[in-house]
Amino acid sequence: MTLNEINTRLVELRSQIDSPEADLESLETEINNLIEERNSLNAKAEKRDALIKAAQETTKPNIVEQFEERKEDKKMENILATPEYRSAFFKKLAGETLNETEQRFISTTANFGGALPVETANLIFSNIEEQHPILSDITLYRTGSVLEISLHNAIAAGDAAVTEQGVAPAAEQNTFAKVTLSGKDFAKFVEISYALSKMNGQALEQYLVQEISERLGAALAKEVVTQVTADTHADNKKTSAAVKVTTFAELNGLFALLKQAKGKVVYCNEFTLYSYLTSIVDSTGRPIFQTSMQEGVAGMLLGSPVKVEDAVADNVFLIGAPKKVIGNMVQDIMIETDRDVKRHVDIFSGYARFECKLTNAKSFVVFTMRLI
Repeated sequence: MTLNEINTRLVELRSQIDSPEADLESLETEINNLIEERNSLNAKAEKRDALIKAAQETTKPNIVEQFEERKEDKKMENILATPEYRSAFFKKLAGETLNETEQRFISTTANFGGALPVETANLIFSNIEEQHPILSDITLYRTGSVLEISLHNAIAAGDAAVTEQGVAPAAEQNTFAKVTLSGKDFAKFVEISYALSKMNGQALEQYLVQEISERLGAALAKEVVTQVTADTHADNKKTSAAVKVTTFAELNGLFALLKQAKGKVVYCNEFTLYSYLTSIVDSTGRPIFQTSMQEGVAGMLLGSPVKVEDAVADNVFLIGAPKKVIGNMVQDIMIETDRDVKRHVDIFSGYARFECKLTNAKSFVVFTMRLI
């Protein structure tokens, strides 16, 4: 087996441990055999790398010397984007021995411990946005700081109107509110027992990316849906007239409520999609839901894409302009680690600080199916 095949198999075995039907003795034997085989392959690879390095030392500077020659004011984010830092980061988390080059990358980064490699952070975000389209659609700023935004509440006076020739229109008076997005804490903890914590850095990265993407993404998406629901104007929160049924006319009325809602999207979970939306018909009995071949889009409804978003509750769907939601990532996703010696587990925590706000209360509609 190759290293990648071994690492992939170890991750698969880890997922089987918690199964009630798991044969723990058999799993332990296979895991130990895989670890032994991996160690043998790593030893051969290290010996090969050492021979290559020795052969090259007489012709060009080694990697460490090249790193030392870099400018002292090199930005930290540039370091986080290097493959050397990525390798060092996860090897350190996995308790592996770092080579001289990796040690330098770690010691140069003063905030090591939570600063994710750029490629890993982008991979987590990519996974999250793929699983939760609403996070991909909103206006998201990864500022790393507190953000203040203005909410346009109303035009108190001076809105556009017909005027007599030669008569100046009234001066526009707008009502604004200042909102500070300082962030809320979101975390996902992953615990791995000592017996199973012998994966190398590469396998550990794959495992953490999958776990953190899935659970942290779910929490962030739920926060967006909750905030949109809270911020939507009371007049735009509707319940179906009939029990578990909505009509073409009723749906048209929902779209008519929207204001400044360019780029409208319909969000619902799969239960709601197939229980209600796909069966709506027009006045001639033709279904108005049209399937779509576009990736990430389940279909089209009155010209707007329908996207499956698991963070939306059953029997509810949202219609609106996602770009009107401003999200601020005050603390980008990071990973921290700890150890519980009483329970003999290594603890890995994915953490982010995030907050969002709907900037126009009438750019969304929240529609709930009547159940009784």
